[in-house]
Amino acid sequence: MMLPTLTSARLRLRQATTNDVDTLHALWIDPAVRRFLWDDVAIPRAHAAAAIAGWSAAAAACRLGLWVVERLGDAALVGFVALLPYGGGPDAELLYGLAPAAWGQGLATEAAAVVLDWGLGPRGLARVVARADVPNTASLRVMARLGMIRVGREAGPAGPLERWERARG
Repeated sequence: MMLPTLTSARLRLRQATTNDVDTLHALWIDPAVRRFLWDDVAIPRAHAAAAIAGWSAAAAACRLGLWVVERLGDAALVGFVALLPYGGGPDAELLYGLAPAAWGQGLATEAAAVVLDWGLGPRGLARVVARADVPNTASLRVMARLGMIRVGREAGPAGPLERWERARG
C-alpha cells in the first residue's frame, strides 16, 4: 500500500523511497537538524536506509510511513513528515523536520498539518501523538499551531520530552 501524495498551498508531500536515502541522510546528519532528531548523533547512511525501509514497511502494513516534503514546482527536498505506529496501539506519532534553509517560513506547520489532517481524516486515526525535546521550542510552537494539546512530559533518551496529542473530531 502506497501513501497518498499530499499537497498544500506551497508543498507537495510524496512517499519516501530508497531513491531518497542519500538526500534524507544528508538532512538527518546536518548538525542543526540532528540536534533534536537523532539525539545529536550523526547516524550512518545504513541507519537512514534501514529507517526508510522500515517506515516503508509500515506504510505497506498499516498506511503509516514517511513523506518527503518538496516545494511545489521544485523537486528539491526541503524536509520530511512521518506518521509512525506509536505505543503498540491504534495511535500514530507525528514526526517532522526541515532543512535549516527552510526554517522560519511556516513550512513545518504547513507540511505537518496536511499529514495530520490526512491521518485524523481519511486514514481514520482516532489520535495522533507528537513529542519534542523540551528545549526544542520551535517544534513545540508547531505542535501548538497544529491544534495539539500538551498532555505532559516523559523521559527521552537525551532528556525530557513534551508530549502533545490531537484527537479526531
